[in-house]
Amino acid sequence: MNPPFTPSICLAPASISDVAPIGRGTLADLMRMLGNDALGNPGSEPTAAHTAVGLRRVLAGDHLIHMGAPSDALYFVSSGTFKIFRTDEDGYEQVLAFAGRREVLAFDSLCMETHPTAASALEDSTVYVIRKTDLPALSRAAPAFERELQRAGSRALTRTNELVDVMAAVAAEVRLARFLLQLSRQMAASGQSPRRFHLRMGRRDIASMLGVAHETVSRSFTALAMSCLIHVSDRDVEILDMDGLKAYARSTRRSMDDLGMVATRRQTSRRSVPRQPAGMRAVAA
Repeated sequence: MNPPFTPSICLAPASISDVAPIGRGTLADLMRMLGNDALGNPGSEPTAAHTAVGLRRVLAGDHLIHMGAPSDALYFVSSGTFKIFRTDEDGYEQVLAFAGRREVLAFDSLCMETHPTAASALEDSTVYVIRKTDLPALSRAAPAFERELQRAGSRALTRTNELVDVMAAVAAEVRLARFLLQLSRQMAASGQSPRRFHLRMGRRDIASMLGVAHETVSRSFTALAMSCLIHVSDRDVEILDMDGLKAYARSTRRSMDDLGMVATRRQTSRRSVPRQPAGMRAVAA
């Protein structure tokens, strides 16, 4: 019998990341973290249990991936939260997404020589690191791992579509509602509460992702809270009316007055509400 495959990522060089390794896990640990206990076939679990995978720590504020750096590895988030962004030539930072536990970073550079985006930790985080050159052998050793890579590709496409969905909304309040629903789905996917969560990112990062001013994000949070759709305490958010937030987010064109009308309908329950004069409705352009 051939000896178990041991990927070279165990001795990952500094060029992969400027963060320090904290030890080794196994492919089986990685698969369980991803929520996949079925490793494909009876013979694959022992192999996965003996296949070492690098585990690295990234402190809050540090970069895991530098835009334009050589693309050497994929990173699977074990704990913490990362900001994915790109920086223009004039220095402007555009936030593209936020990634948490069970998500894969650097998938957008899988077929590229360099990273088209950057990723930095919003809190102390840990990631599993798998060198790109080890992917074929790992996929052969554990077919379930290959399926996880396919899911990672699907999630990467979904993330792009979600960003397009957010930017399609005209009003900032709708963009924020869609963003909160996306976070809710991410929380649920990682086994956390979809209704109550702590925002690891600040208002400025949210504003960059939504394409609005920092002050507009604060006003939008206030508007959604006054409509009784959410409750906000600093960075702690609770979705009070999931169905109402989803209904509001489905519109591409809403206004502050619309949120006021939503709150009124909630307060009057099934009672009919007099139609508001058209001249009093502020339509966001």
